[in-house]
Amino acid sequence: MPNACVPLELEIAKLVSEGKQIMSLGKVKELNAISEVEQCPILILLENVDTRREELYSGIEELFKDHEGQHHLVLKPLIFVNAKDQGDPEIEVLKKTITELTFSHPCWGERMPNACVPLELEIAELVAEGKQIMSLVEVEELNAISEVSVLSPEQLTDFLHYQHSLGKIVYFDTPQLRDNVIISPLLMVEVMRSFITDVEFWPKEDKTRKTFKKMSENGMIQKVDLYQIWEQEEFRQILPFKEYIFDMLIHLDIVSEQRRYDTKTGSRLQIENFFVPCMLTQRNETDYLTQECTPERTLSLAFVFKGTIIPPALPNRLICACLSMWTLKQYHGRKLMFSGFIGLSFDKEHDIVVCVEGNKIVLHLVHKRSKGLIIPDIATGVRDCLFVTLERISEFYQSSIHCKASSKLPFHTEYSCSKLNCFISENKMASDTEECICEHGENIKNSWSIWNKKREQKQCDTSCPGLSEDALSQIPSNTELLRLSVNCETRMLHDLAPSWNGRDENDEIRFTELDNGLREMEMTPHTLCVVRRRKQVKSSIPDDILDCIPSDEILDRLAPLVGKIVFQLGIQLGLSVEDLESIREKWDRDLTAQNKEVLFTWRRDRTVKPTIRVLEQVFVDIGKGARCLKEVVKDVDPKTLRAVEMVTDRIRENENRIIQDIQISQILDHMMTNLVISVDDRRRIEKHAGQDDQNRALLDIVIKRREPAYGVFVDGLRVYGYEEIANDLKCNSHEINADTLSASAETEDLSDWNVPLYKVRLQKNYLKVITDIQHESIVDHLITREVVSVDDGKKIESGKTPQEKNRNLMDMLLRKNEQGFNEFIKALRKDSVYADLADQIEKTDVTSRDMATLRKCLK
Repeated sequence: MPNACVPLELEIAKLVSEGKQIMSLGKVKELNAISEVEQCPILILLENVDTRREELYSGIEELFKDHEGQHHLVLKPLIFVNAKDQGDPEIEVLKKTITELTFSHPCWGERMPNACVPLELEIAELVAEGKQIMSLVEVEELNAISEVSVLSPEQLTDFLHYQHSLGKIVYFDTPQLRDNVIISPLLMVEVMRSFITDVEFWPKEDKTRKTFKKMSENGMIQKVDLYQIWEQEEFRQILPFKEYIFDMLIHLDIVSEQRRYDTKTGSRLQIENFFVPCMLTQRNETDYLTQECTPERTLSLAFVFKGTIIPPALPNRLICACLSMWTLKQYHGRKLMFSGFIGLSFDKEHDIVVCVEGNKIVLHLVHKRSKGLIIPDIATGVRDCLFVTLERISEFYQSSIHCKASSKLPFHTEYSCSKLNCFISENKMASDTEECICEHGENIKNSWSIWNKKREQKQCDTSCPGLSEDALSQIPSNTELLRLSVNCETRMLHDLAPSWNGRDENDEIRFTELDNGLREMEMTPHTLCVVRRRKQVKSSIPDDILDCIPSDEILDRLAPLVGKIVFQLGIQLGLSVEDLESIREKWDRDLTAQNKEVLFTWRRDRTVKPTIRVLEQVFVDIGKGARCLKEVVKDVDPKTLRAVEMVTDRIRENENRIIQDIQISQILDHMMTNLVISVDDRRRIEKHAGQDDQNRALLDIVIKRREPAYGVFVDGLRVYGYEEIANDLKCNSHEINADTLSASAETEDLSDWNVPLYKVRLQKNYLKVITDIQHESIVDHLITREVVSVDDGKKIESGKTPQEKNRNLMDMLLRKNEQGFNEFIKALRKDSVYADLADQIEKTDVTSRDMATLRKCLK
């Protein structure tokens, strides 16, 4: 017994000896409290439980006091169970409470048709035997063989719905789920436990543990990662039904899709990532809202829902959709995604913030410098996009609960004043003449007009105030100056120039100077409003293409189509004048090379997602139109583009580790053998002095080549001791691209590929040659036959290890003609030890896929 309890025990024994037989718990506590030695921790613990129970109850009652569903909540009694004590009396309280709730259920006491009993007993017997899921076909068969009664199809459906309502089974009559029945609902507990769990219970195995770590940091998971979790021994029972269970998780909003729709057809686009909102519990603790979303730089509106709160699943789905459309913003090194909050980059000037506040989903559009420079077309586009997405999400929920779709949406839009404090409903803005004055005396219609710009409108409204004072104080960006010059006559720009004469070259021009110059010329200051206007794109390119990052092939084909307007292209894509001057000097008069470098430089910058949609808008802005882009992407497979994007993103996420941690010599051997790099590639990589630079050069090739180079690279990492990095780089979509390559290759004859068969055979045995042979006698034979020179022999010998010497030899052989190959085979045959290797090389099978892979390296 703990020493602390002894004094109290002695006090009680003393009272017993005095004839005392019963004491109230209050008296025992008082006796313990006045102990001169030490209070008994057991009583302290009991007292703490009672106190804590009251604190929690008060807190919960306060939390739900205004909730419209308060009458559905069972708040009493609060039960504290010690999970380590099987005899804890609170367990009996729990049993009693559950029994009472069961008896009060509306279905309790209802008579079940006798015809249903045999099927219920059969299912209960299967559950007792360990079965957890049955297909609907199996249930129908079980019903059909009943010796007592057989339910009709309508009765069977009623039976399933009724059992589901009692919690005995889980069955949803929806297209994705109606083919299976969970006959043991405890399976869903195991499913939830498998991936929604505290860090203390994360698996110890590194690969799966990293999935949990990433999910807790950003709330995202891929389907393949969840399946990997279910491969653990304790969750193997889930694997046979993994697709069905995954659909169930989506249906229950435990996992949310990054659901996107084609705006033209309304059809859903393919989904790559999924959001697990309950794993992302951290609230926004950054100062982004206070420091960046200031009244001087921000326009706001709110989608206001009925009731006091929004069901969490709804904003979670909206956040998923936002992640699919725009780039997640980083602020002071942190990704701006938290519970009920997300920050995104629309472009280098505009940020988007979506946050949940009570029954509102608030949308902030933030300009880098001044809200007076927010482009109305962007504001209107973002508003429309989120409105349509919320509309579709609402329709989904109505359909999922068998509710007839209503023409009235469950939310309405309200617009904020410039101080971001008060909101006015859009219903009050229906009139074109009436003003909508907020409590600060401001006409909110000014903000409303920016959010609701008519797409076809090219001129300012009569009510347009022009640029605000804050906007006039800003320095125009290169893009804004370009937009102004494109929309103004040359003579007007010529007339404006004198007003800038005499200024210090480091003293930058502000919009105020431009405004004053226009007024002196007696021209309308609304000319400056063109910097807040974009040409409207009427795209016929499918959304699933527009939202992808362009591949190397797309950029290569676009570069010659740009022509002379390299500068305009670069400025619109956000490159600096210094970068453009450097590119022009580097490539001198080669316009195609200049355009190509501009495009590739833009794509490397991931501050904003460099999508084909961005390119389309830029091509329209610089006067090229979208037609040329449409021609370039008309035969592009969106699956291939998504595979490119995934490969690039995985490498970027792990780039520093790859560059700093790996030695690539053996990995290059592996890639040579699998034909995904050429001998020239290897030479270009190894010409760099430092290992870091060699690794960067290899990554550039892998990103450019994608599949099968990426898959071979990842496999090489795993083979040569970098399994942790290989697991982080692993992605399933690489097979799509590889299959596409194979399919195209099979349609052509081998002779059409113009790659010598002997080179393919030699390179496919690269690893075998450099590890198995002693080069001296072979080199002597090749020198004698004048395949290599004496100097070549010295270069071969310069290798520090036998393998390096053999690599030098193979480097030379792969550059020789077929005679050199034949002499190498003869040299091998001269030594009986290498006769089998010579046969293996000569008989190596060469497929069309091999030829296509190697030719891709030789382009």
